[in-house]
Amino acid sequence: ATEPWLKNERLAWALIGCGVIMWGFGESFWRYYMSVGQSPFPSMADIGYFSFPLLVFAGLLLQPPSGAGRKRFLLLMDSLISMGSILAIAWYLLLGSLAQAPGEANIAKFLGLYYPISDTALLSCVMFLLLRGQGWAYQATSRRISLLVIGLGLSFFVFSDFLFNVQQNAGTYVEATWIDLGWPLGMMTIGIAACLRRYLPVTPKEVIEQRMRDQAEHVSFGLPQFIPYLLLSFLFFVLSLNVLSADSNQLAIRPVLLVATLGVVGLVVVRQVLTLRDNVQLTRQQAEALEDLQVANQRIEEQSRMMAIHNAELEHGIEHLKDVQANLANGNVRARARLTSGALLPLAASLNLMAERLIRLWQTSIHAQRLVTALGDLSTALDNHWKGDRLVIPDSCKELIEIHRLLRSMHIDGLKYQPVAQPLTHAPPNQPVTPRPATNLFASQWGGLQQPPSNVPRRPASGQLQTNQSKQDEMKRG
Repeated sequence: ATEPWLKNERLAWALIGCGVIMWGFGESFWRYYMSVGQSPFPSMADIGYFSFPLLVFAGLLLQPPSGAGRKRFLLLMDSLISMGSILAIAWYLLLGSLAQAPGEANIAKFLGLYYPISDTALLSCVMFLLLRGQGWAYQATSRRISLLVIGLGLSFFVFSDFLFNVQQNAGTYVEATWIDLGWPLGMMTIGIAACLRRYLPVTPKEVIEQRMRDQAEHVSFGLPQFIPYLLLSFLFFVLSLNVLSADSNQLAIRPVLLVATLGVVGLVVVRQVLTLRDNVQLTRQQAEALEDLQVANQRIEEQSRMMAIHNAELEHGIEHLKDVQANLANGNVRARARLTSGALLPLAASLNLMAERLIRLWQTSIHAQRLVTALGDLSTALDNHWKGDRLVIPDSCKELIEIHRLLRSMHIDGLKYQPVAQPLTHAPPNQPVTPRPATNLFASQWGGLQQPPSNVPRRPASGQLQTNQSKQDEMKRG
């Protein structure tokens, strides 16, 4: 893909092409006159020669702008300074003598002044192109190269045309010399510039941005910015030569030269005033930017301090939670997280909830162990009772409501409690357990059960057991 056209760019190149065509039209007529041995002035050839500078100048002005606002105005000021300096120098070298030449004011004299002035304007356009080629639009390869090539072609053309006018004014011009090469060479160079602009590929946006960054990083007072002041310096040199000269011709052109020099100096002063204003505004913007940067740095420092405090709180909270978790893992179920605020508060609450659940599980486990122990002791007491001993409820069953309910359902809840010296020991799995028949202890609940053997003392069905004292009384009676 080729580089797209911007705004009036296509029209601008069309005008430049028309200018080249008009110059070819004039050159064709002039070569015809030369072939028949005529050299009329003015003639039909001057129509083409006259149109070329106007069309090219208009086409160059319609090229895409290189900036906006104040930057474009400063570019215009630099162009006017360059143009004024070139016109003043051309007045000293050629235009002044042509204007002072005797003769009537007719078309021939007008064209004699027009061609050098138009050459000066075209040369000023070359300076204008060099100054303009620093903007965003001209970072594209096709526009940048075509701009430089058309400037080179105009330089060839202006060089030959200016020397022709000087020799023509002095009466020393000779046809078909090396000076004439600048005209066709300039036209061909302008045509090459148009082809380059049309057919060079599009420049990627990333390349344009990189070129703009490089240009911003290497901002300096380069050759394009130095050209107006270089021309102004040369203008002062020319003015010095004119002032020091006692020639009558120099005296005649001195007023115009002085006025032109003062005008250029005035433009330079205005340019410097604008530059100073821009510098003051830039300094103010830099001061504001520094203040904003200082405020931003203070905010960053405050945020860094808050982050440091927050990180310290997090580290302290994490260490505290690690200690609590370690205590819980080591069996200290009463360990609790003591955090009251911060980002770790939900985690601390979850850890405390887990600890509460652990302690409930621990309490349940303790209760279950006590219940197992009590049931084992009660089973031992019941086994001993079946063997003929007195039934005594173990002390381990004292505070267990489940045992109380069991004894109440068995109608034996009125017995005394006795501490158990030996804990419950389960028989080895390899020893068979002989089932024992139910005694009268359960007769009230299991009336249909088999009677116990004769060697087992019968107990009252009511569940009331005799004490040791009652046994001794019976033995005395016997």
